Parts: sequence; structure tokens; C-alpha cells
Amino acid sequence: MAYGEIREWAESLPVAVLFTLDDVQAAFPAKSRDAIKMAVSRLCEGDDPIAARAVRGIYCRRRLGLRRRVPIPVEAREALPWRVAGPGAGLTGPDLINQIGWSTQVPPSRWIAVVGRPPQAPDSATVYEGRSNEKRLGLNRWEVSLLEAARCFDAWAEVDWEQAMDQYRDNRSRGFYRTRVRGELLLDAASSERGLAPLFQDRCRDLAAAAGMEGPAIVA
Repeated sequence: MAYGEIREWAESLPVAVLFTLDDVQAAFPAKSRDAIKMAVSRLCEGDDPIAARAVRGIYCRRRLGLRRRVPIPVEAREALPWRVAGPGAGLTGPDLINQIGWSTQVPPSRWIAVVGRPPQAPDSATVYEGRSNEKRLGLNRWEVSLLEAARCFDAWAEVDWEQAMDQYRDNRSRGFYRTRVRGELLLDAASSERGLAPLFQDRCRDLAAAAGMEGPAIVA
């Protein structure tokens, strides 16, 4: 009985949605954990299963009936690193610096900074960097990424800071960065970053001022 109900639940999910055992448990609080594990395992069986294991502990609703089997839809693969990372995460390293436009080097992997210990998820094709500042949990993805831009600029940028800020302001005026930046929250979180040179705080102030407060709050 547990399998049939859970299969119906899984079939109701949109294609490419990621889910965990906790999500299933929330939908079926009366079911035992063992029953849920067995049912999810069965969902992933067969030649054209309704679900597939994305990484350890995270599953994906598959697109059925394809002539060529695709285990994980593209949309799910793009969302997977962020599901693994959890709240308070943002881009970092060469991936971030390239996306902002401060470097021409394109890294082979996505780089994401997370709050706490970096997750072990090699199947997500992502480099995770751990951070201890829990104030990041109150920031959106772009705000965290701006903290990381100030933090890792010297290691990866191909321009100096003045050139970088000119380019950032120009891109901002062209509408490239649409996510609203809450300057006070960003700077409050920046003040709790530890072990960084005073220049880090100056750069965060520059980025917060350049980002401004206008624009719709779009979560990146």
C-alpha cells in the first residue's frame, strides 16, 4: 500500500523536481521511514523509472517515455548543486569571477560557497567551499555571491578593483544584475566574516553601494 500511494505522489510531481526522503516523509507522516526508503528505491527501478537518484539522499522526477533514456533532466542537473548546498549559499571562486565578467577563464566545475561543512557530493560536479558565518543564512544567493566576490577577487580576477567596479556599475546599468541587494543586510553579514583583511570590508561597501536598493527582489 505504501508503494502505491508514494508512486502516485511521485507521479504528481513536475518533471525535473528534486526531492528527498524528508519530502516524502512530510507528505506521508504516518508512514515509517523504512517503508518510505523501500518505496523510493522501487521508484528508481526498471528500464524507464519514474525517479532517479541524483546524488546521495536526493532524487529526481524523471521524464518518462523518451526514446533515449536520460537519467536526470537538464533542469534538475542545474538545480542540483543548489539543493545540495542549502540556504545561505552563493557562487564563489573562478566560476563567480568569470560570471561577473572579471575573468575570461571558464572553470570546468561550478563553485559554490556554503554555510557549514562542505557537502560530499561528487556527482553534482561542483566544488563546495565551507563558510562559518551564519548571518549568510539571511541573504539571497546574489548577496552571498557579492560577499564571495570581495573575498576571492585577488585570487581569480584579471582586472584591478577600480576596473572591476567600473565594469560592475556598467553591467548594473544595463540590467545584467536584477536581483535586489539589501545593502544593510549585506554589510551586516560582511562584518561577521572572520580572518579577512580590512580591504574586504571596503570592497563589500563598494559593491553594496553600486548594487543599490532598487529593482524587484528576484531570487537568483
